[in-house]
Amino acid sequence: GSCGCPAQNLELMSSNLMPRLPVQGDTFRGIEERRLVGGLEITIYNFDQPRRLSELQLPFKILPMRRIDLTDVQVVEVPPKQALDSWFPGYAWSILICDRCKGRHLGWKFTPAGPSALNSEAFYALIVEAIDAEEEEPLAQQRFLAGLRAVGQPLAAIGLTASILSSK
Repeated sequence: GSCGCPAQNLELMSSNLMPRLPVQGDTFRGIEERRLVGGLEITIYNFDQPRRLSELQLPFKILPMRRIDLTDVQVVEVPPKQALDSWFPGYAWSILICDRCKGRHLGWKFTPAGPSALNSEAFYALIVEAIDAEEEEPLAQQRFLAGLRAVGQPLAAIGLTASILSSK
């Protein structure tokens, strides 16, 4: 079922969206440039988990944002070796879990780490699912989004073992 985490109420406004970010080459699957019905353009990143962190190599669609509502959200740190193996080079990742929803994995927090992230800010990347609007014209060139939903997943489903989380 869906989680009622405040973090899942996406603040979709241009001031809250991150600019285009450099990505980790071996896990990057592509970018979806999408336009919401109100005209706001968003960038959804598609990545696979690296095999070196999870045998499952699950695909994720994420939306990087400057801020989210952290009410009932726990930031779980992981060991530096794993944290620095990041989809966004120069940033270390930690896991965002909703306490309200029995440990649902909402996404990640990315924190500047190292010289390539100088003058950078921490940001959040929530797992999202795009909901397409009905096309009014069959020949419309642009696909509009009716909305974007933060979905999250049970932590066990993403293949992160307790050993990674506890082996700090």
